[in-house]
Amino acid sequence: MKAEVRCPNCGTSFVMGNGDNVTTQLHDGISYLVPETIRNENKTSSRLEILKAAGVNIEKLQSLMEGTSSFKDIFEEDDPILKELSNGGFIRNNELFRRWITAQTFALLRNPKGWTHAVRRRYNLSYVFRQTLNELILLCKLERKGLKGKDKRFSFFTLEDLKEIFIELNKFTNYHEDRTYIKDNIKLCKSYEQLLDIINNHRWSFLTRCTYKPARWLNCFKGAGAYYTLQNIIRTHGLVLPKCKDMNESLEKVENVYNDIIGYTPHYRRWDILMSVLVAAVHETHFELKY
Repeated sequence: MKAEVRCPNCGTSFVMGNGDNVTTQLHDGISYLVPETIRNENKTSSRLEILKAAGVNIEKLQSLMEGTSSFKDIFEEDDPILKELSNGGFIRNNELFRRWITAQTFALLRNPKGWTHAVRRRYNLSYVFRQTLNELILLCKLERKGLKGKDKRFSFFTLEDLKEIFIELNKFTNYHEDRTYIKDNIKLCKSYEQLLDIINNHRWSFLTRCTYKPARWLNCFKGAGAYYTLQNIIRTHGLVLPKCKDMNESLEKVENVYNDIIGYTPHYRRWDILMSVLVAAVHETHFELKY
């Protein structure tokens, strides 16, 4: 049946097509009928027609829309996309490379006095603690999945790095009675899980206005930010590094610098070299990040 809809403001009436009717009550008491099928049918149908015109078999999609089949019926049992959905709940997109890190890094680079000055002014010790703790939690999850040594996050925040960062942060915590005890326990940690247990079992609180940043944290934070930002803007935004021909050569240059740095022990890794590659590329190519 047809449904007549009347505008509550101007009083204009118009007729909408067939379908199962739903009564909707407006704030001023006016009721009108809205066909249920009108809501999404037009948009869905047009998309299916576009796919059909492109030669895509839309039978399974149609049955999914009609509710006669499940999402899993679209994929084969060993389909990698279905496996990622089942295991992690999301599809990994290697083309993005942590857009949040890229946006944060560029926001810091826009500071006239440089990245380091911006970090010191923008973030307090509570942020440093939260960011380091979140990184530790993630590394524990990756380690449980057997990804230690495969994911590059482990090279930016090694166990040695994290221990030194937390020991340094411990000097500035407001809970004086726990400082020596926490420091001694952190030094004894042999794994990420042990370190996480110790950090979670103690109280941490810092002065809000303290602008001090542990040097080890600045170095690790800089390395991760520079590496993933370079990956993002080269892969996603088409940046070609100076003296490189294309994307592949640019990525190879980034990997070469990365490999040279991790050839040193964690204490002697200078991630500012990777940051200098990023800064030089942005300035020489006049690159502007746009999302």
